[in-house]
Amino acid sequence: MGKNYFMGSTIINCGTMYARVRVDDKGRIVLPKEFREALNVKKGDELVITLRGSRIVIEKSEDPFKVLEEVLGDLTFSRELRRIAEKEALKSVERG
Repeated sequence: MGKNYFMGSTIINCGTMYARVRVDDKGRIVLPKEFREALNVKKGDELVITLRGSRIVIEKSEDPFKVLEEVLGDLTFSRELRRIAEKEALKSVERG
């Protein structure tokens, strides 16, 4: 078994981080600093919470526009191509 490393209340074993947190009277938890730093979670960031069986999974939400920007890169269109695309779109709408 791998060696355990302790960072405050967080345990790191074989690259996996573990922490025990308490739920307050309003149902809130605090993400340990080490977790926030590892995922670059800042105040106001959106997180996605998923229930998988008996496990709660918390993931940082990805900005869909940023993902598209990364996928498409520096994709640009000329004005002429835009006009052609708009005409084709209108034809498609008119045909129903």
